[in-house]
Amino acid sequence: MKRHIAALIVIWTLTATANVSPHHGTLSSINLGARYSSILQNRGVIQYRDFQLDPVVAFFFFDDKLEFLGDSIGYRDFIFNDQIRLRSRIVSISANPLFPNYESSHAATPERPDTYEWSNRLEIFLPGYSDRYMAEIDLGIAKDLSAHHGTYFDLQAKYKLFDFQALPTKIKIEPNLFAAAGWGDLDHNRYFYGPTADAEGLNNFSYGLWFAFPDEADRFYPIIQVTHFETLGTNRMAQYAQNNSDGWLVSFIATYGVLE
Repeated sequence: MKRHIAALIVIWTLTATANVSPHHGTLSSINLGARYSSILQNRGVIQYRDFQLDPVVAFFFFDDKLEFLGDSIGYRDFIFNDQIRLRSRIVSISANPLFPNYESSHAATPERPDTYEWSNRLEIFLPGYSDRYMAEIDLGIAKDLSAHHGTYFDLQAKYKLFDFQALPTKIKIEPNLFAAAGWGDLDHNRYFYGPTADAEGLNNFSYGLWFAFPDEADRFYPIIQVTHFETLGTNRMAQYAQNNSDGWLVSFIATYGVLE
């Protein structure tokens, strides 16, 4: 518990001093920081039953459109005014905890081979991405490139409750309600939920609170997130998902802009 409290203090301190406004040019910005996660999970299944502290090293190029985030490289740009944006990324997928990695926590969850996905998202902002922003609908498709070659689809919706300025920093914060659901083919589901998964279909559902800091970071990133997640259907009984099929995640991201 003391480790959790100390981690939260560090993350909140970094967030309060962050200044990550967009820049222009070939190398437009560099951000350094950390991410705290109370548990390691992906697509509704627990992969490590303890907190994680991950470094964040982010390089942005060409007016922040091309981004390298350590575990992914991607490109994003609006294709219709400020209402529809396309995002394409190559993403590293791993169930291995970085720090800490306690054997007692890691031994309770099965290991999966690391892999890569080609992930594409259509982000629809209502009525737009500007200060008028009220809601967002995202449609995603991901194709595994290495371990299982399965396909995953997801739908995510966010609704802004209100916005406010946090004192004394005057950072604008937007709390959002969000919900997301995913669908995977058989190869995808067997990789995430276990070789005994026997069907394609809806595989996970999550909901919670998503705090965006739109003047400091893109709304794509949940700076503070409180999420309930669960595995759906027969996947709950598959080998990897048994006893790992639902829970709560609390996460914080803090970065500092080193390129002004």
